[in-house]
Amino acid sequence: MFKFLGSFVIVVGMTSSALASGNCAEVIEDLRAMQKANQSISMSLIGNHDSFASILEEYSDTLKTSASLGQPVTKEAVTNMNESAKAFRLRGQNAQKLNVKLNQASDQVIAKAIECLRSRK
Repeated sequence: MFKFLGSFVIVVGMTSSALASGNCAEVIEDLRAMQKANQSISMSLIGNHDSFASILEEYSDTLKTSASLGQPVTKEAVTNMNESAKAFRLRGQNAQKLNVKLNQASDQVIAKAIECLRSRK
């Protein structure tokens, strides 16, 4: 996902030469790349939610087993829960940073598309 966004940002940077020559085809390609980057981020977010749900189910099973056996929750189980929480929090922070970059690149593509359309009038 991160690699694809990096490629998208590079493509957006190259579009200014296309606008200078009045070629809107490259703007269209940028828009397609933007769409693919957005799809990639969406799929990653869906995957994160699935992972989070699976981990919660595993922890729930561990807690149920401990409770049914009359045993306290182990320190290892609590540590695993905390580590998972940290990992998901970090994923969320990285996703926020990536989203900011995608939004900035999208704004550039939209501005270039508007400029291209105006030059066609």
